[in-house]
Amino acid sequence: MRGGLIPRFIISCVVLIFVFGAAFSTLLVAILQHRETDRTSARSVEILAAEAEAEQQILDLDRTARGFIVTRDPVLLGRWHRKEAELDHTYARLQRLAHTPDQARQAQEITRDGHSYIRDHATPMLQAAQRGDPAAHSIATLQQDERRIVELEAELDRLASTEARFAADRDQRAQATVRLAVAAVVGGMASAFLLGSVVVGYTAQVIVRPIRRAAAMAGHLARGDLDKRVPETGAGEVGDLARSFNMMGDAVQRRVRTLLRTARKQAAVRRIATRVARGAAPAAVLDAAAADLRRLIGSDGAHAVRYETDGTATFVGAWRSDGIGIPIGTRLPLDGHSVTATVLRTGRPARMDSYADALGAIAACLRRHHIRGAVGAPILVEGRLWGAVNATVTDGRSLAPDAEARLAEFADLIAAAIANTRARRDLAASRLRVVVAADQARRQIERDLHHGIQQLIAITIQAGGAVSSVPPEMRELRRSLSALPDGLNGVLDDLREISRGIHPTMLSDRGLGPALKALARRSAVPVELDAHVDDRLPEPIEMAAYHIAAEALTNTARHARASYARLELTVHDGRLQVAVHDDGVGGADPARGAGLLGLTDRVEALKGSITVSSPPGRGTTLRAELPLEPPAELSHGSSTTAGTRADWCVS
Repeated sequence: MRGGLIPRFIISCVVLIFVFGAAFSTLLVAILQHRETDRTSARSVEILAAEAEAEQQILDLDRTARGFIVTRDPVLLGRWHRKEAELDHTYARLQRLAHTPDQARQAQEITRDGHSYIRDHATPMLQAAQRGDPAAHSIATLQQDERRIVELEAELDRLASTEARFAADRDQRAQATVRLAVAAVVGGMASAFLLGSVVVGYTAQVIVRPIRRAAAMAGHLARGDLDKRVPETGAGEVGDLARSFNMMGDAVQRRVRTLLRTARKQAAVRRIATRVARGAAPAAVLDAAAADLRRLIGSDGAHAVRYETDGTATFVGAWRSDGIGIPIGTRLPLDGHSVTATVLRTGRPARMDSYADALGAIAACLRRHHIRGAVGAPILVEGRLWGAVNATVTDGRSLAPDAEARLAEFADLIAAAIANTRARRDLAASRLRVVVAADQARRQIERDLHHGIQQLIAITIQAGGAVSSVPPEMRELRRSLSALPDGLNGVLDDLREISRGIHPTMLSDRGLGPALKALARRSAVPVELDAHVDDRLPEPIEMAAYHIAAEALTNTARHARASYARLELTVHDGRLQVAVHDDGVGGADPARGAGLLGLTDRVEALKGSITVSSPPGRGTTLRAELPLEPPAELSHGSSTTAGTRADWCVS
């Protein structure tokens, strides 16, 4: 058979479609007939139900009529008329449900005889009973009534028998159709299987064998032997496939060269990304790295450890796709055999495909968390081995062959993030130390001024005594000396005002509440003070809160043109909240005031926050929040803390 493979497969497919089409067409016809059978069966059920209901209603009608004849109770007569109406509805339903001419004829006869029974017998009998006619109670009347009821029941039974025979015939036809459909489907499937076997054998001979030869050549290409090519000896589409395969080999060879160039470009991009990533926290970098590693090397988790000086390692970050990671802060000795210990010993990336038989605390911990294998890379911070980042698997799979190299790139990003976090912490600590040093300098200046004021007071007293000791005849000297105490008192007032602005003595001696009361009394604008601070707070917090209130009230008096100000202090959830509001003109720009900028530096150095809201014409509101616990740098005096095991910045 000459020609291409496509016409042959088209013919085979047409034959298969014909066989399947014939089989499933027969099956479709059977399904449609079965659905029609279901519909007619449901109608038959309704007819039988209506027949039974009519028969029961006739009996109820007869019993009600006899009860009225005996008792002449009007209630029974009303019930009889209602049952008469219900029977009419049932007759109408029987006629509507009839789906054959025979059934329609029987339904019409039943309806006619039923109406005749009511019109010619039951109604006259009830009317006679109403008149008190003895004929209504006669035996002849009762026998006639019994005969008419029996005739109606017989007609209903004939209708039910007719419907039952019709349903039986219909079921037999449906079963025959189903058997025919099953036979057609089985025959079609057998024919299709036979034809499919022929097609499969032919396909194996004409297509599979040449493709296997092409696959063998593809294996050479996959192993890197890009110079291998497939012999172009096949005919038709197989020959075209060989030629296309060789063209693909040429394209792959070109693409490999392109990818090598792209890889060098990506290395440059990674170096730029390292600088960009220095703005992120180490934990965020670990999370992002773990998600990328899952796609790149097939890991399902990652964790970072910090090497301690006592020969242990602390888990400072962990991520798992199932959310079940090693608890942060876990500290384990570096004994036995593990990726973490190997990285510490060699300073290079390491791999362990199985922890099943590994010894040591870290290996046991990883097994408890169902970790089967891992790859690790060192984290070098400022040229020193700080820790390691490990990518893990839980299902026994081996990670990608280049997992160590890829993980090392992410380790560089994490190292940059750690160095950046250290730098930010050092900057914050330095900033805080500047604030503390400035406060201490203010306090020392205030003490020196206080001592100077005391000395100046003594001089003022001595000057007053000197004036009183001048003889009366020395009027010019007395007049000159009498101006000296007033001048000294003015200097004293100026020095006291300067002293209060530098560092209020009341704040150090009595606390924040009394100092704010004194500040409110001295304000040029009436101040409503609402301070709920009874206990002493840490000194840096009190100093910051006092300066916030003082700067806000000063700005209110100078710029706001306000009639009053409100100062609120509350302690909530471990934080001191300071709020200053005035009813001035608003429109303040926080970025233009050196005082507010200084306050912002002070508050942020204490790990707090400050906001200013000043819509034009609606006053100004300054809000600040300060943590009641001062930053750890104030306690430790350095930029690092050893208080938390999960601290990324601890050396």
